[in-house]
Amino acid sequence: MELSEPGLQNAMLRLEPISEKHRDVVFDSEIEESVWKWMPALRGGSNLGVYFDFILKTQKAGLAATFALFRQTDGVFAGITGFNDINKIHRRVRNAIAWHPPVVATSELYQAGQLSMMKRAYEWRAKRLEWQLNPDNSYIMEQVLALGPTREAYFRNFERSASGAWVDKIVYSMTRPELAEAIQSLETKLFA
Repeated sequence: MELSEPGLQNAMLRLEPISEKHRDVVFDSEIEESVWKWMPALRGGSNLGVYFDFILKTQKAGLAATFALFRQTDGVFAGITGFNDINKIHRRVRNAIAWHPPVVATSELYQAGQLSMMKRAYEWRAKRLEWQLNPDNSYIMEQVLALGPTREAYFRNFERSASGAWVDKIVYSMTRPELAEAIQSLETKLFA
């Protein structure tokens, strides 16, 4: 199984491997503000077109697995989530992006997206799933911490954001047994 295979879904969300067909829905959403505030700077410029092209390029190269999210109830675009730093030899991966338009964002929606990603990582036989979080992003920090990962490191001045500010990163992770427990717990919480 590849991380970017289609067919990923749960009772709340359908996750489609991102492709050119998603460009309009992403560009018509409110993602741009989040890009500048939380995304790292990229070579070639910091605009939504550069980011979207980068996502497509890394997806095609097998370096990332990014998904467009749609609510199951009404098919409304509900965000983007994805993996990067995919290491097949060592079976580790990073949950690199999670963004939901403010008009649909809820804790349950975020957790449903993370549940699908955690299940996909587990089915891929991941030994380690990692998150690198900007400590100033209090919403994402709160959401990821609710999943129960282990804090591992604090990197100061880790990267430059699209806005030009240098940001710190905190690394959290789950190992395979922790993933199994978190998946079961989250499924019970969301869908029992």
